[in-house]
Amino acid sequence: MSDRLPAEFEAILISKSNYRDNDLIVRLLTPALGQVSAIARSARASRRRFGGALDYGNKLSATLRRGRGNSALWHLDEVRLTDGRSSARTDLRRLTLMGYVCEAAAALARSDQPEPRLYGLLDVACLLIEAAPTPPEALFRMAFEAKALTFAGLTPSLTRCVECTEPLQAPPGPPYTYDPHRGGALHDQCDTEGSRRVSERWLSAMEAARRTPLKDLLRARPPGGPQWAFAETIEAHAESSLRSRSVLASLHPHG
Repeated sequence: MSDRLPAEFEAILISKSNYRDNDLIVRLLTPALGQVSAIARSARASRRRFGGALDYGNKLSATLRRGRGNSALWHLDEVRLTDGRSSARTDLRRLTLMGYVCEAAAALARSDQPEPRLYGLLDVACLLIEAAPTPPEALFRMAFEAKALTFAGLTPSLTRCVECTEPLQAPPGPPYTYDPHRGGALHDQCDTEGSRRVSERWLSAMEAARRTPLKDLLRARPPGGPQWAFAETIEAHAESSLRSRSVLASLHPHG
């Protein structure tokens, strides 16, 4: 089948921005194509054009076709809303958290490369945020970040020193630090950058959370330690800040 022929894809809308007078540029995360940027013609001129489906976090069935020539933009011809996450949109904290996990996934997702695990993680996170009667605790978000990094091939090193590669609990043991730019923990004497000090308990809890299903972490709180370490690792990889992070932090002052 020609790349120019429309095809239907399962997708989650991860961001949108205005374009020209009436159009939108939307970014979608799909299991088959990874991250896709597409133009939605006349999406702002009439809500009937896409039925109000183009909000971040929404799960869609999207009819897409490639743009002409070397254009990186696809064309979004039609959408069918399969899950609108309407309950989360009534709660500012849950809505902000859903926007944040979408932005974090967008920072890690590749284009024109299958991303089934990252897509599945984002879908589960949005589903749980939608179903939760109150906003999930901070460990839920941190686990999402650690899992997203793992699925992007950037697994945080929480049991071995990223400098000497020796197990952290082997001699010389603690104290330890975490370097967001290197994506892992270090023995104190291996750290030349003055990274943030972390406890053995924090490292163990983060590694356990990385391996625990998100559904089991809705009410779990993290131990004392850096609450945005994995977010900073995502930002270092993307070479840009996560804009929704500051809003989320203001709504969740304790993480």
